[in-house]
Amino acid sequence: MTLLLGFAAVNTGNNLLYLMVSALLGFMAISGILGKWNLSRIGVRFIPAEEVYDGTPALFGVQLVNHRRWLPIFLMELLIDNTEQLCPFVDAAQARRVNLTYTFQGRGRQTLPAVTLRSRFPINFFIRYKTLREDGSLIVLPRPRPCPMPSQAGPEGRQGQTPTWAKGQDGDISRISDYQGGEPLKLIHWKLSARHDALKVKVLEATTQTPVVLDLAEVPGSTQEQRIGSAAYLVIQMLRTGRPVGLQLGTQIIPATAGRQQRRHLLETLATYGQD
Repeated sequence: MTLLLGFAAVNTGNNLLYLMVSALLGFMAISGILGKWNLSRIGVRFIPAEEVYDGTPALFGVQLVNHRRWLPIFLMELLIDNTEQLCPFVDAAQARRVNLTYTFQGRGRQTLPAVTLRSRFPINFFIRYKTLREDGSLIVLPRPRPCPMPSQAGPEGRQGQTPTWAKGQDGDISRISDYQGGEPLKLIHWKLSARHDALKVKVLEATTQTPVVLDLAEVPGSTQEQRIGSAAYLVIQMLRTGRPVGLQLGTQIIPATAGRQQRRHLLETLATYGQD
């Protein structure tokens, strides 16, 4: 449009057309300058999910950081692969978080993906791009591969749980005591309470499941990657039920314990196994 008006102004010598062309050229220049300024002095900061699995879409927090002291960021689009999210405004010297999904392929330590910034500011006349990458990496955990759970031998060779002397909610009755006011109603011994003029409650033993050490060479799977996926599945499922789990990788043995730190340690060990 601007070029057509420019040719028309040159051919006709019409001053009004010259004024219109000058206004349009000035508007284009200002729009280009503002669009370039909107992409200057900004950065990104990744906030990855706690657990990221191979081949599974993971939700990332991406902070758009404005390093300018006075001027805000307007209408910035953040893109990773085929996902995008609009960040409408970031004030000066501030940061704003948006959420994007990304799928890592392969287990082990991997670098963080690049983020493409797209600016249509101020009026979508020019679209400018900028690609930023934050230095850093994360450990991508192996994809869990469902497989049968190992049997659990209890006392005298039976399957079940091992009794302890600790107080619990699901073991055998160890004694009867007076109601203290905080016990669940299901633990009240109603027949015995009827014989006495006070509520009586059943005190149950706690139960702990038999610890198990998973030998990677014995885990179901025809290839090493399948066995690693099966081991990851078993670790997640057994630790979820409170069963202590350890791991044997050749001559390396990780003792069986329970808890979130053990879960993370075992999964990261499986993720990086064979990649050193």
